Amino acid sequence: MPLTPSTRVAPGSCLRPPLSCRAARALRLAIAAAIVAGCGSSSSPAPDAGPPPTFTELYARYFAPGTPGHCAKSGCHGDPDHNIWLCGTTKETCYAGMVSQGLITLANPTASPLGDPKSSPISWINPNGPMPFDQSSPPAPFPEGRDAIRAWVAAGAQNN
Repeated sequence: MPLTPSTRVAPGSCLRPPLSCRAARALRLAIAAAIVAGCGSSSSPAPDAGPPPTFTELYARYFAPGTPGHCAKSGCHGDPDHNIWLCGTTKETCYAGMVSQGLITLANPTASPLGDPKSSPISWINPNGPMPFDQSSPPAPFPEGRDAIRAWVAAGAQNN
């Protein structure tokens, strides 16, 4: 029955004409895309990394003599002949050295350049960073070190 201005339509009935095949397919794809987007990522969420490391743990794993960061060796940030700041053989001298060079910002610790992907001197965090000096070229990724340092900075970069 053709619709005219005088045609009466029962409540709840639909007045729209049937969809073309192309329009129906586009509608089904749009609905499917909305459902998938609403469900989030298809990959499983990252496991809880737990609490951030303390600076004592960072120093022992990444900055002390014999660690991947090599910060506290002679000719780098250890005596004799340390460069720029003395990291030394204790976490206290290492932390004080980083603070003295502005790598750790006490006024706003979570914004400390040490953990910033654009300004960190550490190549594990910033691929253009020059440290550690004896790294491979290009620098090898070190996600464990990067993630630990960034988590510590995000937690307030405390000397704990």
